[in-house]
Amino acid sequence: MRWENLAFFVCLATLAVPSVHSQAAETPPAARKAKPVKAVLLKSWGVGSVWADLKTNWSQYGKTPLMIDDTSFVNSDFTYQDLVNSKANVIVLSNPAGGKQAYTQSEVSAVSTYAAKGHSVIGTFEVFQSSTTDNRALAPVFGLKSGLQYTEAEISNLFHKIKATECIFKDISGDSWQSYGYNYSQVPASRSWLNKLGQAQAVAQSDNYVGAISFYKAKKYMGIYISNFPEYYGGTNDEQLLYNASICYAR
Repeated sequence: MRWENLAFFVCLATLAVPSVHSQAAETPPAARKAKPVKAVLLKSWGVGSVWADLKTNWSQYGKTPLMIDDTSFVNSDFTYQDLVNSKANVIVLSNPAGGKQAYTQSEVSAVSTYAAKGHSVIGTFEVFQSSTTDNRALAPVFGLKSGLQYTEAEISNLFHKIKATECIFKDISGDSWQSYGYNYSQVPASRSWLNKLGQAQAVAQSDNYVGAISFYKAKKYMGIYISNFPEYYGGTNDEQLLYNASICYAR
C-alpha cells in the first residue's frame, strides 16, 4: 500500500472516533441539578402543616428543591430591604388577616415593589380582611380591587379546574380534586368571586365560585390567590398545589 493511501485511511479512522474529552466536558441534561427556589413567609397566621412538611419533604412533589424561610418574618415587621436581603424568589402571605397580622402601608409597598421586580406572590385564605384586620391594600398585588368588602363562607373544598393545563395543577390528576385544608373560603360580600376578580382570572373554583384560585399575570410576576386554606392540615393534593405554585412561576 502506498504511504499516501495509508495516511488517508488513518485520518478517516481518527475522525470516526468520538472525542472522549468533549463528551466528558458536557454534563448530560438529566444529571444537571435544578436550581433551588426560595420562598419566604411574611406576616402570616402561622406556619401551616403543609409548609412545614414541604420544608423537608419537597422532593416527594418534584425535582426542583424548595427552600422555605418560615421564621424570619412570619410574625414580625419587615422592610423592602429585608425582602431584597432574603433573596426570595417567591413571597407567601398565609392567611395574614385571619391571624390578625395587619400590614402597614410601607409593608404593602414593599410587597408590591418586590413583586414588580420579578418575584411571584402566593396568598391564601383571609389575606385581605377579617374582623377588624384590614389588609385590602394588598388586593392589587393579586390583580383585585382594594375596595371590596369580604366575608368567609363554608365550602365543600371540591375544586374544579378551569384551566387544567396550568402548571399549578401538575401531578394533580382529573378535572377536579378534593382539598383537605380548612374548608372555608374568603369571598366578596356577594358570596361569589364571579365578576369580582378584576384583572385576575380564575383557574379553579369551588361551589360555583364561592371558592376560587386566581392568577394575576403581571408584567414580571404572577400573583396567585387561593381562597381556602390548603396549608392547614391539607392532604397530598394540597401539598402538590402549593409546591407547584411556588416552583412553576418563580424566576
